[in-house]
Amino acid sequence: MHDLMNSHLTLLWQRVGDPVAYVEGNSFGELIDDPDKVLSFRWSYDLVRDAALAPEESTAFIKRLLEECRS
Repeated sequence: MHDLMNSHLTLLWQRVGDPVAYVEGNSFGELIDDPDKVLSFRWSYDLVRDAALAPEESTAFIKRLLEECRS
């Protein structure tokens, strides 16, 4: 489980101005420009990214799951 479950997050850096976040889920979408909230979303994204498997490991993991489901 992590803070970004059941939603989509887009972080946007503008050439001029502060970064913004766009969060979208079932039946809602919100553009967030509060710098503290954007930073919180960025930290959540960084944690999820850091926990992610490398592409090769992801492929191997998915193949193992498929084999288990077929057994």
